[in-house]
Amino acid sequence: MGRAAGLTAQLLLASAALACATGVGAGERFAKGVLWRVSKADVAPSYVYGTMHVADPRLAELPVPVRKAFAAADTLVVEYVADGYERVRFLEAATFIHRQTLVEKIGPDDFSRAYAALKPIGLSEEFINKLKPWGVLLNLRGARTSDGPTPDAQLYALARERRMPLVPMEGVEEQVFVFDEFPMASQVALLKHALAHRAELEAVSEETLRAYLARDLAAIWRIHLESVARYPQLAAHHASFTKRVVLDRSVVMAFRMQRQLRKGRAFVALGVLHLYGSKGVLAALEQDGYRVARVF
Repeated sequence: MGRAAGLTAQLLLASAALACATGVGAGERFAKGVLWRVSKADVAPSYVYGTMHVADPRLAELPVPVRKAFAAADTLVVEYVADGYERVRFLEAATFIHRQTLVEKIGPDDFSRAYAALKPIGLSEEFINKLKPWGVLLNLRGARTSDGPTPDAQLYALARERRMPLVPMEGVEEQVFVFDEFPMASQVALLKHALAHRAELEAVSEETLRAYLARDLAAIWRIHLESVARYPQLAAHHASFTKRVVLDRSVVMAFRMQRQLRKGRAFVALGVLHLYGSKGVLAALEQDGYRVARVF
């Protein structure tokens, strides 16, 4: 089971674009750039880096400015660390524990699509039938990723080499809450959409990755706003999803990272969705008196 941050990127970005559409003007301050220097008087600077939680050959090596900023850091701050108990707990939460089944939630035709999509990664029909819809969405992410480490995994490896403290901003129960308390009707609607439009969503994901490589955050929002607009019947589900997964978590992470920012020399890695816009972490840090400057 992938990390919560690895939820199907296409749906997540589409939801976020819908939620932030009215705030694009306010967000132009952070329209381009994935690495930002964060500083305050009398404290050594820290850095905030927006990542894509995907494995792709084009992301196989961290950019030089990112490596340079990381080399100057004393602490790596991340969204969440999934080790041991956390993995078991997350998997437990993603499965039905009573007699409910996936086929009952989404119907036999969509269940067949889900099984066909997840069988190649070694998931059995019986196991898939016990997954909650959000659990299937997580695994759809893993079913199409390329081999190789994600940018996050590369940072973890570098931190381990340096025996560098790794500080999560969220715990496993918070991660579980984000997804497990998401209304079942919305889970089902988004999963059905993902299964019915996989090719289209993968094309949007590819376009998004190219925008990310160009470090164009505004373009990411435009791409996915257009994608959302094609399916107005999903607008309410996307808005609810975005509030839980992006906006609410951005507020929490902007607050919690400041404990390390106050010490200085922190390197914060989080999904790029949390950077852009008037409700993103960079805007929140400026509101809290930090100086935020683009590096890369």
